[in-house]
Order: sequence, then C-alpha cells, then structure tokens
Amino acid sequence: MDEETEQRLLAITQEIAQRKGYKILEVGPNRDHVHILLELDKREKLPSVVRTLKAVTAKKILEKTPHLRVGNAFWARRYGYKEVRAEGLEIVRRYVREQKRIPHT
Repeated sequence: MDEETEQRLLAITQEIAQRKGYKILEVGPNRDHVHILLELDKREKLPSVVRTLKAVTAKKILEKTPHLRVGNAFWARRYGYKEVRAEGLEIVRRYVREQKRIPHT
C-alpha cells in the first residue's frame, strides 16, 4: 500500500469510527493488510463492525485506485481477531502501531 492510499485508508477509517461511534485505539497498515485495535461496547458486534469498515473503506479506496482491486474485492473475506485484556493493551497497541516496520512477505 503506497503512502497516499495508506493516508486515505486512515482518514476513511477514522471518519467511519466517528460517524458510527466506534472507538479505534490504534490502526497499523502494512503492505497488504491492516491491523485495527478497537474497543467495543456490549451492544456492538465485531462481525458487523468489521463488515462496515471493510465495505466503506473498499468502496472509497477503489473509487480512486481501482487497480488495487483483487478479483472482485479489495479486502479478503476473512479477518482475524483477538480479545485483549487491559494488562496486555499497551503491548498490542505497540504491535499495531509498528506494523509498517515489520517485514511481511
């Protein structure tokens, strides 16, 4: 992901979060994926939040950079998640923040 696309992704993600009331603690984009550290309240369901984030970011990113489409999509259908306890939050926050520095092949 080039710098311009990365900045657009971050801005779009923050815009969605603000509009929907999601609490995004950290976003860490990398070459071909992104890590997002979210704090959800009891009424928010992770699959719905992920679906919204993926749908809106894909639509807006592909409007300006259609060459990033892979097959029929921008994002993979799957996603990974891990619940983080308060005592591990700072470690995970640092990991997400430093995604650009981690080599991914």
